[in-house]
Amino acid sequence: MSRMAHSFSVGALIAIAVCVPASAQAQIPAHVRVMIKSARIMRWLGPQTDVVLIVDQGTTLEVIDFDQEKDWYWVVLPRDLHGSRKVGWIRASSVEPYVAPPASPSEAQRDDAQAQALVAPSTSAAAAAEDKVTITVRRDAPAASSADVAGAKKSYAFEDVHFERDRFSIRREDIDRLRVAATALKDDPSLVVTIEGHTCSLGTATHNLALGNRRANAVKDYLVSAGVPADRLLTVSLGEADAEYDNSREETRRLNRRVALVPKVQR
Repeated sequence: MSRMAHSFSVGALIAIAVCVPASAQAQIPAHVRVMIKSARIMRWLGPQTDVVLIVDQGTTLEVIDFDQEKDWYWVVLPRDLHGSRKVGWIRASSVEPYVAPPASPSEAQRDDAQAQALVAPSTSAAAAAEDKVTITVRRDAPAASSADVAGAKKSYAFEDVHFERDRFSIRREDIDRLRVAATALKDDPSLVVTIEGHTCSLGTATHNLALGNRRANAVKDYLVSAGVPADRLLTVSLGEADAEYDNSREETRRLNRRVALVPKVQR
């Protein structure tokens, strides 16, 4: 993908401005609209892909990124029946730039709250983190009350899953860790897991946010293929924010290329 400088406003995932290199002399639109009868939105950009959603003509999509070489947009899909939103790739030839009308105050507040729940919080300076998958209880998690402890069937802690630099394919050495998580999820119907995608500090914040999302979805896809119900797996990308290890040295920076599996037992 061509290197771009991005300014991404999390507020309602509405304001997305992308500055393209001088060679392109074009600005990526914040929104595009499907102009053919139906168009496929793909999960991955590459030879091995799967369809996330088929959208009808006239559907408006928010743009996150653009692959200038392959001529594909990376977009945010419309909300599903549960109110959640996914991302995917769509051919540029299937859409046209679209200027969306301003959102009402109530819509903006609703979108802003959902964006903060799904996307990494913005930081004043570039935070550090790439991607590593691990299932562990977060250090900043609030202490459980005595009622919660008494009502919980079990407590769980899963190891992180790690990734190569700028990659989101699961390594062979991490498969056993995911099998442990899959077994626990299938054995305990009350267990749900938040899959956090992380990156190191190399690359732009927007690129790392996208990379963290791909890593989280790669782990979710594996767990679903192992028989875990998809509705008990929540994905979120923290990108380079909330780094667990020092990003100033490669020895520790590589540990931030991870996915964390954060368990929660529903009472």
